Amino acid sequence: MDDGTLNTIKAFIITGEWQDINGRNVLKFIGVSEESSPIEIIITNVKPVLFIERDVTEPGLHMVYKRKPVKLKNFYGQDVDALYFDTERDLRIAAEELGKNGFRTYEADIDPVRRYLMERFLNAQIKVAGKAIKKGQLTQFINPEIEACEITPQFKIASIDIETGLENRLLYSIAVHLTRDFYEDKKVFMVGDGKNNDLINFYPSEKELLQSFILWLREQDPDIIIGWHIIGFDLMFLETKCNELYIPFEIARGNGRVSLRSRKGGGYFASVYGRVIIDGPQSLRSSFFTFEDYKLETVAQELLREGKSISPDENKVAEIERLFIEDKRKLAEYNLQDAVLVTEIFRKAGLIELSVRRSQLSGLLMDQLGMMTAAFDHFLLPRIHREGYVAPNVKDLEVSDHAAGGYVFDPQPGLYNNVIVLDFRSLYPSIIQTFKIDPYSRLLSSKDPLVTPTGYRFSSTHHFLPDFITHLIDQRTKAKQRNDKQLSQAIKILMNSFYGVMGSYGCRFYHPDLPSAITGTGQWLLLQSKEYLEQRGYSVVYGDTDSLFVKLPDTINDFSSEDGRKIVRDLNLYWKTRLKKEFTVESFLEIEFEKYYRKFIITPARGGDSGAKKRYAGLLKYDGEERIEFVGLEIVRSDWTRLAKEFQVELYERIFYGKEVKDWIKEVVRRVYSGEFDDKLIYRKRLRKDVDDYTKTIPQHVRAAKMIDKNSGIIYYVITKRGPVPVELKHNDIDYQHYVDKQLKPIADSLLILMGESFDSIVKTGQLSFFD
Repeated sequence: MDDGTLNTIKAFIITGEWQDINGRNVLKFIGVSEESSPIEIIITNVKPVLFIERDVTEPGLHMVYKRKPVKLKNFYGQDVDALYFDTERDLRIAAEELGKNGFRTYEADIDPVRRYLMERFLNAQIKVAGKAIKKGQLTQFINPEIEACEITPQFKIASIDIETGLENRLLYSIAVHLTRDFYEDKKVFMVGDGKNNDLINFYPSEKELLQSFILWLREQDPDIIIGWHIIGFDLMFLETKCNELYIPFEIARGNGRVSLRSRKGGGYFASVYGRVIIDGPQSLRSSFFTFEDYKLETVAQELLREGKSISPDENKVAEIERLFIEDKRKLAEYNLQDAVLVTEIFRKAGLIELSVRRSQLSGLLMDQLGMMTAAFDHFLLPRIHREGYVAPNVKDLEVSDHAAGGYVFDPQPGLYNNVIVLDFRSLYPSIIQTFKIDPYSRLLSSKDPLVTPTGYRFSSTHHFLPDFITHLIDQRTKAKQRNDKQLSQAIKILMNSFYGVMGSYGCRFYHPDLPSAITGTGQWLLLQSKEYLEQRGYSVVYGDTDSLFVKLPDTINDFSSEDGRKIVRDLNLYWKTRLKKEFTVESFLEIEFEKYYRKFIITPARGGDSGAKKRYAGLLKYDGEERIEFVGLEIVRSDWTRLAKEFQVELYERIFYGKEVKDWIKEVVRRVYSGEFDDKLIYRKRLRKDVDDYTKTIPQHVRAAKMIDKNSGIIYYVITKRGPVPVELKHNDIDYQHYVDKQLKPIADSLLILMGESFDSIVKTGQLSFFD
C-alpha cells in the first residue's frame, strides 16, 4: 500500500490498549487482515466518559471536562449526566475526587478500549475504511470508519522453548517453530562456538544470542506466541536476562509495551502489544481438557502418542548440562522437539481455533479470554444503555452472601443393578431461558412480572440474556451438525459462565436475587423430578445439581436405551405441562437419557453411614460394550499411588463380574511385603508454595522436598520407616505397612463394608458374591 491510499479491508483484532499522549486519550489496536498481514488502528477522536447523577450541580473538579445531559438513568431511576475528559488519567482522578466528596459515579471503571468495542458491537471482527499508511511492517489507519463484519484469518504462530542451566541462571538456547498454514520454519539459537547450519545458529555469548533472537522475532513478526509455561518461565526468564545484560526486551509490535506479571490467584498474564501469548497448560485447563498432570511429556503422550527425547525417568537437569558440554547439537534437537510438540498439541486440541471462536462470540480480545465478567459487560452494557440505563462501578456494589450451590441428594450407599442417569441439559442456562432471569428483567420486574418457584420476580417481557442463550443454543446445534467442535466448545464455555458471572462480586450487575433464583429453581426441579419418578415406581439413589441416578425396578431384566428415552419423554412432557399451568411459561428444560449402568456402586462416606458424595463407580453399558467408570474415587486422583489405582480397578472388576476376591487381596498384600510392587509405591504431589512458607504444618511431600532443596513443581517420594523420602535419594527401607494400611485398606473397606466384611478380617476363607 502507498502512503495515504484509501482502503477498505477486513481484519481480526488481536490486541488493544490505550495511552494518554500529549493530553489526549489514544486507543491503539493491532489486527490481522484477511491477507494475513498486520494492521494498526489508531483512534484519537473518542473521549473517556463517566456518569454522575444530574442533581450534582457542582462537582468541584479541577481538570478540564465537558458535561452533557444524556437520556440515561441509574438503576434507581435517577437521571444522569455524562462527563467527558481529554485523558483517561483525568477521568480516574475525577472519579476518585468525586468519591471522596460523597458523589457516586457510574461506569468510571470501564476500560476505554473495551467501551469502544462494546458500544459499537464489535466482536474482534471489523471492516476498516480509511487512509492506509505504511509504518514498517504495519499498515496503519488513523480514525478510520469501522463496522462489524465476519472474518477468520490465518495467523503466523511461533512456538518458543528455552533451555537453561545452573539453577536457571544461564541461557543455553532458544528454539522456535514458526508456522502459518502449511509453511513452517525451525531454528535454534545456541550459546557456543559450533558451526552454523540451516537449523542451528551459534553465538559466543548470551547477549549476542538474545539480540539475534529478538531481531529474528521482529523480522518474522508472528501474531501469536505459544509455549509450555511460556509466560511464567520462558518469557519472564528472557526479560530478566535482557535486563541483566542491558538489552531492550522489544518483542512487541510497533515498539509497543510488554507487560508480564503473576496473578493474585495464581498463574501468569502477558500483555504484549500486537502479539497474543498463549500458554499451553493454562489454555488446556480453561478449555476443559483434563490430564493426570500438565507436564509437556504427559500431554504429548496422551494427545500425540509421542514425547520428549530426554526420558522423564532421566535426571533432566543433569542430562541437559551434559549435552550442553558434550553434544550441543543433540541439545538443540531436544530443545526444538519441545517447541514442535507444543505446536502439534495446539493443533490437535484446536486451541488457536477455540480462542478465535471465543473471541468472536464474547467480544473479548484473544489475550483477555479468561475475563468473563468483562465478556458479560460486553454483551449487556450496550443493550442496557439503549434502554436508557447506566450501570454502577463494581466497587460500589452492595454484596451479600453467595447463593447456595447445586442440590446434592444424600447418596444411598449400596450395590445396585440397573441404574440409569438422567441429565438436565444445560440446566442453569435453560432456567434463565424459562424464567427470563437477567439483570435487566430483575430491574423491570414490575412490568409483566413472572415469579420463579422460589419466589423471585422477573419481567416476562423485558430481558436480553434469555434470548441470547436461545440464539447460542441454536448456533451450537448447527455447529455440532457441521462438526465444528471449536465453535460448539466456545459456546458452551460462554453459556456456562453466565450463572457464575451474575453471582460474582466482580460483576457490576451482581444482585443476590440472580444466582439465588437460578440455584433455587434448580434445586426445586431436582426434588420435584425425584418425587415424580418415585411416584411411578422408580428409586432415586443419588442426585447432583443437574443429574438423577435412577434405579429401575427389579422386574426389568433386559434394559434398552429406548426404555431410558421413554422415561425422559414422559418427564419432559410433565415439566412442559406443569410449568405452563403453574407459571404460564414455556419450558426450555430438556432432560436427557445420559447412560445406563448394569451394575452400580455407591460407597459409604468414611467414618459415616451415609453415602459419599461425588464418589461412585458403575459398569457402564453402551452399544453392547461394557467398561467400568469411576467418578471421584482414588483411581482418578493424582495424589494416590499406582498400587492403589491398579488395586482399585481390579477389585471393582472382580466384584462387578463375580470373581474371587479374598484370596486375591491376600496375595496382593503378600506381594507388597515381598517388594514386588516397589515401583508402584511412589507418591506425587505439587508444591503449591515455597517450602519455607509451610510453617504451621509440614506435609509429607514438603518434608521430602526439603531433603533435595526442591522449591517448586511436583515432588515424587516414597514412605520409608524414616518417613517420606524423595525418590532421588536412597530408600531401601520402605514402610510396607503404611501402604497396606493407607492405600489398600481404605479402598477395600469402602466395598467390603457393604457386605458386612472388612479388610482386617480378610484371612477368613470363602468367596464374596456382591451381586445376586
